[in-house]
Amino acid sequence: MTYLLIDAGNSRLKLLVKENATNSEILFKTLDYNNLYDDFIDLLSKFSISSAVISNVSNHVYSQVLSDAIYRLWNIKAHIVVSQQNKFGISTLYANPCTLGSDRWLTLIAAKSEFKNHICVIDCGTAVTIDVLTKKGIHIGGFITPGLKLSLDALGQNTNNLPDITDNPAEKNNQLQFLATNTEDGIYAGTLCQLSSYVENIITQIKTEISENIKCIITGGDAIIVQNLVSHSLIYREKLVLNGLDIVSKDLSPKDPL
Repeated sequence: MTYLLIDAGNSRLKLLVKENATNSEILFKTLDYNNLYDDFIDLLSKFSISSAVISNVSNHVYSQVLSDAIYRLWNIKAHIVVSQQNKFGISTLYANPCTLGSDRWLTLIAAKSEFKNHICVIDCGTAVTIDVLTKKGIHIGGFITPGLKLSLDALGQNTNNLPDITDNPAEKNNQLQFLATNTEDGIYAGTLCQLSSYVENIITQIKTEISENIKCIITGGDAIIVQNLVSHSLIYREKLVLNGLDIVSKDLSPKDPL
């Protein structure tokens, strides 16, 4: 049996096709949202999928687009994941767990399955989220701040004379010197220092408040850039949301509600 896991983030969509019997990965792919329906159909039409699970923190319309494509290809209904108050050994202190992004909830599920310590998860995507989970499985809260691209866009769109930055941040980061000698590099360097210093400071405070031995896991599109600029030991996991989806998918039955 093969099954499909979909992580629909703010900027792009990641999907993973796995074989249940061997737990092996058959396909891992990133898609843009432009022409999503057709690209999805073209990419996956050769597969025989028995179940599909979706985490969507982007436009809710994409849940319907994906559900329609999944039903067309395999005549099955997709499961749309919503954060729960108390499930999979995790209890969130959010008064309304539905307002906790499913991606954040899933990263905690995945991290808890791997580590038994206190846990801090840093997800460096369109937004940067930091969440803390005690070793007893209590999600005690977190932080949300604009990510690298949002911060760069904010300067370009809300100033009169600063340029819009369109280069790949990962490639640009390898070329930067500490003190920039042109405006574009100054924007990059300043934004990177701001973001990495924020992450550095928050982790330092968390270690002081919670535990010096807390496990810090980093994920997301800009994770490696940030990891290289932070002095704390961070464990990189590329597919943390998908790993959480994998755990959730094994708990679902065909009759579970969407």
